[in-house]
Amino acid sequence: MPIIKNLLALHKNTYLFLAVSWLCLITLASLVSVKVVQEVEHGIEVPDKLVHGVFYFVNTLLFFLYFNKSQIKNAIVKVSLFSFVYGIIIEVLQYVLPYERSFDLKDIIANSVGILTAIFLIKYALITRLR
Repeated sequence: MPIIKNLLALHKNTYLFLAVSWLCLITLASLVSVKVVQEVEHGIEVPDKLVHGVFYFVNTLLFFLYFNKSQIKNAIVKVSLFSFVYGIIIEVLQYVLPYERSFDLKDIIANSVGILTAIFLIKYALITRLR
């Protein structure tokens, strides 16, 4: 697949830029007022939990690609734990910040499904192409 081949050929700093940019997008989308999100989503019907799963799937994949290029040992474990803990931190911030957001355990579960899906893809589709 040319898309995967091109994606895997990027320089590690490109992965870092993409990963940090994606993390900023997750943070912004998760912490802004619900009213702002509703204005942006106007007319778009996407299940909230699906969005959580996709956010953390992409996050895990991008950070893995960066750390794998940097030859960090156990990159998949470290990146997965980082993504999981980051998701929990975001949920706690939603609880304590006054932006009409709330802590939702189902969001953490959806984040985890996205992370686990990324791990599956990495272990069974990408690792062989990266070696």
